[in-house]
Amino acid sequence: MQTLSDVRIEMAEFPGGVRLARVSGELDAIGAPALAEYASRLVVGGPFVLDLNEVTFLGSAGLEVLLDLEDLAAREHVRWALVGSPRPVARPLQVTGLGARLPMQATVGAALEMLSAARHPAPL
Repeated sequence: MQTLSDVRIEMAEFPGGVRLARVSGELDAIGAPALAEYASRLVVGGPFVLDLNEVTFLGSAGLEVLLDLEDLAAREHVRWALVGSPRPVARPLQVTGLGARLPMQATVGAALEMLSAARHPAPL
């Protein structure tokens, strides 16, 4: 677990090497830099799920971190998924149209399954 400002990030690793980062707190101008600092470590470690279900506010600074994370993951060829269905996260993503650009999944389980399947395709 890592705590920076009012943002809390907890990591877990699942079979197949997919990691889950659960974020809580406010991703505003004060809290977003904590996630930005942590983002490079997420990408370096391979596929991951970013769970924002416990985020209580997602402001423009937090949205910018998510876009930067998407760009960094694309440059590094790292697959990832974003989960965030509560209104404080879903609404800003919907209003800005960023939900369509980011690799959204409905649930953490679906995101983990999608990333695990991509790492271990079924034999022919």
